[in-house]
Amino acid sequence: MSVAKVAPSKGPSDEKAPSILSYPTKLLQTLDAHQAPVNVVKYNNGAKYLLSGSADRTIRLWNPALGKEIKCYRGHAQEVLALDIAQDNAKFASSGGDKAVFVWDVASGAVTRRLQGHFGKINAVCFSQDAQVLASAGFDAKLMLWDMRASSRDPIQTLKEATSTITSLILPTSPQIITGSSDGYIRTYDLRFGLLTDDLVGRPITSLKLSPTAPEESVLVGTNDGKVRVFDRKDGGCLQMFQGHKVGERTGRWGMDWGYGDGLALAGDEEGKLWAWNVLDAKPLDKDPKPIHKRTITSIITHPKGKEMITASNDGTIKVWSR
Repeated sequence: MSVAKVAPSKGPSDEKAPSILSYPTKLLQTLDAHQAPVNVVKYNNGAKYLLSGSADRTIRLWNPALGKEIKCYRGHAQEVLALDIAQDNAKFASSGGDKAVFVWDVASGAVTRRLQGHFGKINAVCFSQDAQVLASAGFDAKLMLWDMRASSRDPIQTLKEATSTITSLILPTSPQIITGSSDGYIRTYDLRFGLLTDDLVGRPITSLKLSPTAPEESVLVGTNDGKVRVFDRKDGGCLQMFQGHKVGERTGRWGMDWGYGDGLALAGDEEGKLWAWNVLDAKPLDKDPKPIHKRTITSIITHPKGKEMITASNDGTIKVWSR
């Protein structure tokens, strides 16, 4: 596979493509109800609503376009680090410093299950597409799978191949799980055939994002040295690397995502700046972007149709951007 395969062609689906690569830059709303750093934001299925998790131990449900908070979920005793929403939007999972996974009913706000088994912070949670299995991973370097149909409190499987903290977790298809960890490896599990493929990145991995247009081919990888890379999922090769933004090993969590389909790589830095690079030539759209947050940008998500972007920060705010 060549870099050209992840180069921009049509841009975001259902949108008339602009003449040049672009992403939402018009500030639409600032959501400031959290009282501490916001660690994670997640769209629901359909991308009309937004969940946010914070160091203030709360999870909040928003209508981002209107800037309206709909509900606040309380129950965590420690910071919230990860969220995932089931495809039917009826329940979501959260995790963080509590060393447990919380499963919530969206409508009532009740915690319906509390899954315990990890021995440290849980950095990532993810539902399978049918929401029958929930995966969790974290500081203890373990990947645990939970049966959402059973009443058992024990995981149905625990995978221990990682040798250091697992930071990222993706379930692109039901028998497949992808993890990124601080030992520098991307691991892809095929549970149907019992296969494991590992690809060495060489630096502690902080985040993973599959290409929205070719998820079976490309993955965006963030590492603790501040670099963002595009990796070929088929042969494990590095297709492109982006750098220039200010992120150090002590920065902690920082956000990244694809933009303009998969034509751009987006990343936040410790100065509150949002960087955007052309995936084809690795050149930044702006060599010195202005800060859009007062502190580190911790999470970035782009709307599936490209019309909206969400950024969250250690400054406690969430910002909604439109075209």
